[in-house]
Amino acid sequence: MIYILIGIIIIILVLILLSFLMIPLNLSLDLKKNDSDIHGKFSLKWLGIKIFSKEIPGEEKEEDKKKKKNDEEYKFDLGRILNILNLFLEAWPQIYQLTLTTYRSFTIEKIFLDLTMGLESPADTALFTGYIWAFTYPLNAVTRIDAIITPDFDRRILDGNLELDVKLKLGGVLIEAIRAYSKKPVRELINEVRG
Repeated sequence: MIYILIGIIIIILVLILLSFLMIPLNLSLDLKKNDSDIHGKFSLKWLGIKIFSKEIPGEEKEEDKKKKKNDEEYKFDLGRILNILNLFLEAWPQIYQLTLTTYRSFTIEKIFLDLTMGLESPADTALFTGYIWAFTYPLNAVTRIDAIITPDFDRRILDGNLELDVKLKLGGVLIEAIRAYSKKPVRELINEVRG
């Protein structure tokens, strides 16, 4: 009887893990910039259940400040940089495949950009805004990208709102990550970067 119960629990855990890998995660980002004030929120949901949420900018912990200070003191030497670049080139096929798989795992649900911009001169503002409109308005018609660019000819400014909703399926990414990690150049690159 106990073996049947353990078997059922294992099957339930495996099904939960498989559903976590096959049912997409919903990633949401909401950023607002007004003058020098930037704030927003990032959230991660699965089946409508909020798994993770973070306010932007987050509060920096004392440990993180100390780590940043230690990282600034740590310098790379030229030999190590060249070694990392060589290892990166050796691992490039696996890195490329992982990047491609990750890209294919994303589905854009919504991108909304409301941007107010002004450059040094009104002529530069008009020219740059025209270029952006030429690129974004065709995208508005054929994709889920909605961009509103408002020129401000009186002052130098870059303010706006960004709302981004995407779905990510982890199954293929996890399989490709395991496949990449199984290759020696990738493991050597990771070890070298860790230091």
